[in-house]
Amino acid sequence: MLAGRMRYSVTILRRADVPDNPGGVARGDFADAFTTRASFKQASGAKALEAGLVEDQARGLLRVYDCAQNRTINAADRIRLEGVEWSIETVALPDKVRRFIEITIARKIGG
Repeated sequence: MLAGRMRYSVTILRRADVPDNPGGVARGDFADAFTTRASFKQASGAKALEAGLVEDQARGLLRVYDCAQNRTINAADRIRLEGVEWSIETVALPDKVRRFIEITIARKIGG
C-alpha cells in the first residue's frame, strides 16, 4: 500500500448532535461528515481464524493520509467504503515518517 494507491474514496460517518441532549453525547443517526482518499487491504480468512474472530465478520486495514481532518477520525465514527458501512475498531497514532493513519475496520457479513 503505497501513496500512489489511494484509490478508494471513503466517507466518514459521524453521529449528529441531538439538541437538548443531556450529557452532550452525540446520539443522532450517522450522517456524512467528510470524504477522504484511502487504501484498503482486507484481512484474509486465515488471519481472522488465527485471531479467533467469528466467521461471519470481515476485517481490513484502511490507510488514510495524515492531515488535520483525518486526525479527527475515532472509534465512534463509521466508514462507508464502496457503498458498504464498516465500524471502526482501532485508529492508530499518525505515522510521522510515512504520513499515514492506519484504521482497523470490521463489518458483519451474515445475520
